[in-house]
Amino acid sequence: MTREELLRILDYLDKMAKLNSGRAALADIDARWNIVAYTIRRHLQGKPLTITSLAAASGLPYGTAMRRIEGMVTEGLLMKRPRSKSGKSFSIHPTPTLIGEVEGYAAEIKGLIGSTFGFNGGDGSPDGFFFGGSYMAARILPYPSAMPRGLGYDRVVRILCNSDPTFKTLNEFTKNLREFCGGDLEILNLPLDDLREEILANATRKTSAYDAIAIDLPWIGEFASRGAILPLDGIIERENFAYADFHSGAWNAARHQGRQFGIPIQPTYELLFYRSDLFQLAGLDAPRTAKDVLTAASTLHRAGGCPSGIVMNYGRGTPVAHTFMQTKAAFGEPIVNLPRIGGELDFDLSDLRPEHYRPLIDTPIGRETAEFLLELRGFAHPQSLQCNWDKRIRIFAQGQAAMCYEWSIRAGAFELDRSSPTFGKVDFVPHPRGPEGRGVSPVGGFCLSIPANLGEERQMKAWRLIAYLTQPELMKWYVQNGSLVSPRFSTSADPEVRAMSPIISAVDAMEKRGELRIWPRPPIPEFHGISRVLGEEIFNMLSGRISPEVSLKQAQNRVDGVLRASGRY
Repeated sequence: MTREELLRILDYLDKMAKLNSGRAALADIDARWNIVAYTIRRHLQGKPLTITSLAAASGLPYGTAMRRIEGMVTEGLLMKRPRSKSGKSFSIHPTPTLIGEVEGYAAEIKGLIGSTFGFNGGDGSPDGFFFGGSYMAARILPYPSAMPRGLGYDRVVRILCNSDPTFKTLNEFTKNLREFCGGDLEILNLPLDDLREEILANATRKTSAYDAIAIDLPWIGEFASRGAILPLDGIIERENFAYADFHSGAWNAARHQGRQFGIPIQPTYELLFYRSDLFQLAGLDAPRTAKDVLTAASTLHRAGGCPSGIVMNYGRGTPVAHTFMQTKAAFGEPIVNLPRIGGELDFDLSDLRPEHYRPLIDTPIGRETAEFLLELRGFAHPQSLQCNWDKRIRIFAQGQAAMCYEWSIRAGAFELDRSSPTFGKVDFVPHPRGPEGRGVSPVGGFCLSIPANLGEERQMKAWRLIAYLTQPELMKWYVQNGSLVSPRFSTSADPEVRAMSPIISAVDAMEKRGELRIWPRPPIPEFHGISRVLGEEIFNMLSGRISPEVSLKQAQNRVDGVLRASGRY
């Protein structure tokens, strides 16, 4: 059970307790449960817990709460950890005993609900579903129905977006969308960097030229802090929007400082795709570690009719910057000093203090990452230094490389195109880990947001459009038209969707196992500035102009300057 799923179960149990206590005093709120739930929630979120805050969370008078807490310490359910040399101040933590009991209890709750509604697997285990996902509606989703109340034809409703598969579908089927939405709709597709510039320009206008805009998930912090996009929490609550059906990784990636600024429409996850036919012929197993990737790349380079062992996104600027960040995350370290959650190799983005913005580039893990990328270059396709996402997948789909790090949404290039020499010959694994890392695949893609410079009437029309475009039936429609991605459990559970590609159900399973994470590309406001520096320094290293030592040192100093200039520390 993942941390996110356990948090959902705790929220569910808290709401049930409040519901019972509010219904003619059918049940009193259990102060002991309040203490347990608050302790476990803070532990899972990696946040400090004091005895004073725990006493307040119990709902009891202070003296009674303190006695109850001390009793649980004596029972071995809570422990005190000194926070100073004197030992006069301390923090509270759950013991392994309490954690085990809560996890066991949560698993029983999940199993009971699963068996009641028929969600459990054939063996009776509750592992076949994710708690909170909308599975009751997810058998076979129907073809999209029209919006109950159309957008109207009084003015053109415009969407600004990228040129990735989902948005290409929107553009190619604009006529269908106009029928669905009952309005005059216009889709503008731009390359990634041009999209960012147009969003910035639009934010300076008195009135937005667009009703909805697609935000690359790492940009959320920048545009939210600039006030360019609206927080949606009030609308989500008022409209009772079913956000629990979204993958938690994709949903949380559209948040900034505890507020929701977008609705996921096209999340994607970077995987390692590899030619299963070539691996089988060479007697190679699926690569699980960075060392495996190097072994496979050297073995298959210019072997078996394959020109290159791998094709890499080493193009100057954004492509190579993201490659460095994502690979470094697989080696076990974020690009800035994010706080670690508990003892896990996971990091928190919800409450960052000045020290959490310190750059981590010229570090031992940074050097391991640079050396890995440099060594891999010796077996990479010669055009890797010019590659962006489109070029990289094109080279791989043409059979010119045995492996390719790529976003899941682009798998249609070889899974749906029967003319591709790689059709039916590709398998995939999560991002292979470095020596100190774990199998974590970065969350990427886009959400739909509402520009802040819209009048109230246009805001609500934009919300209705976004809610419609992100509903399960539309997500299925995108998949059927070549966009192999789904951020909703209900869409991923549809048998017709699952039949389109094994990637959809595999990504769904990765989400349930907690293997999809935001922190490899942290959505802090300075993300673009960090990317710009890395895009120059790492490219210069890979092109042989400077050494890894010089590249990392210069990148560290320049990123430090970016963060100091923004007043982070």
